[in-house]
Amino acid sequence: MLPESIPTVRVSARYLAPDGRPLTGTVEFRPPALLTHADADLFLGGPTVATLDGEGRLLLVLPATDGPGWNPAEWTYTVVEKLTGLSPSRTYQIVLPTARPAVDLADLAPADPSTPNYVAVTGPPGPAGEPGPPGVRGEPGSVHSVNGHTEGVIVLSATDVSAVPADTVGKPGGLATLGTDGLVPKTQLPTGNGAAVASVNGRTGAVVLEAADVGALTQTAADTRYLGIAAAPVTSVNGRTGAISLAAADVAAAAADEAVLLTGDQAVEGAKTFAVPPSTAVNPAGANQLARRGYVDAVSAAGTWSPASMGFSGWAFDPAASSADVAQYCINGWLYLIGIPLHAAATITKVVFYCPGYVGGKLSATSFAGLYTGAGQRVGTVTPTLDKLIPATEGQTVMGTLDKAYTAAAGNYYVALLVNGPAVKTDGPAFMVGGAMGKTPGGSARMPGAFIRHGRLSSTGVTSLPASFTAANVVADSNAIWAALA
Repeated sequence: MLPESIPTVRVSARYLAPDGRPLTGTVEFRPPALLTHADADLFLGGPTVATLDGEGRLLLVLPATDGPGWNPAEWTYTVVEKLTGLSPSRTYQIVLPTARPAVDLADLAPADPSTPNYVAVTGPPGPAGEPGPPGVRGEPGSVHSVNGHTEGVIVLSATDVSAVPADTVGKPGGLATLGTDGLVPKTQLPTGNGAAVASVNGRTGAVVLEAADVGALTQTAADTRYLGIAAAPVTSVNGRTGAISLAAADVAAAAADEAVLLTGDQAVEGAKTFAVPPSTAVNPAGANQLARRGYVDAVSAAGTWSPASMGFSGWAFDPAASSADVAQYCINGWLYLIGIPLHAAATITKVVFYCPGYVGGKLSATSFAGLYTGAGQRVGTVTPTLDKLIPATEGQTVMGTLDKAYTAAAGNYYVALLVNGPAVKTDGPAFMVGGAMGKTPGGSARMPGAFIRHGRLSSTGVTSLPASFTAANVVADSNAIWAALA
């Protein structure tokens, strides 16, 4: 599709044999090798081939050869006629000027077949010649028809000359006339709905209507009932005009679902951190209420010693409840488990024992202590090993350091104790135990399946702390060894 800015010429032609039969074949229209049109930003080249139809005709639209913007500015088409049965093909040049928007090829083709290079070019008009002698006056001509009538005696009507019949002027269905005042006479005006105004709101004559006559308010009465725009007291809100809709941010406020209410019920979601912890003087009245520390300390540890009182995070039991004359000497290769509850999350770095006595130098390097979860997963090992940690003593608190600090959630934990080395049971370190009565104390009394407070693993000959153990394999032990966490 050529741009609309390029003018075109409609070219048609028809080829017949002498006996009237339509010829067949093609006609090519070839511009120069390659044309440039700077205004339309395109190149044009190659032949346009038109095939004769069943009647020997062709019809096509080609760019005009003299349109503005072409480079070269003046050029021609080479026409090659390749018709069946006619040899050789005829070739000639033509121009398609813009001044002739439609041409027939027969008007442009060379008349002499012996001059195939003849170019039909429209040249400039020549100078005017001398006037010739006047001709002989001819006989008067005769009228052959009048407004399409050819009969001998022609009588025309108003309709024949697109006029209005005279007898319809000023009559219904005809044309109105104008009087000397330039107006249509009243006699030619219709009556009824189209007549002049007879009355206005029931009045005649020079009618002057008031507001009440048309059911309206006077300006004064309207001013007492309605407020004019210019008289409105509010002209803008926060710099806005029109239909204003303000959000909380527009008035430097927090949205209702983003602020904490001072009164009334409200659900606050997500974790909240307070720079200053909230406080209240009221004691909790429900199971899910927050409580003051003073209230908790007063209720949970009133008149008693707690682990925190001694600097511990948790212990197996109050050391004041230990046995006065019995200590525990551990059997070589047994892994003792000492249960310690933590009622609040804490970071554990220390494991603590109390040794009422030890001659010293009897432990091997395979003597260990460690920390396990209630499910049996080891979370820390005490350093150094017990042979270097426990000195000769006649009563001393022994404190070991975990190889890495452990952030413990509230729950039950086990301190593991593994002793190896002493040849005689009483040669090893003695460990403080809870007060007991008889050989089967009830320090591990519990409901079936509950956490075993004092226990051990059934394995013997153990020389290292396992990475984990199965909690169900813990065996209750009658020896309530004391330990603490800090």
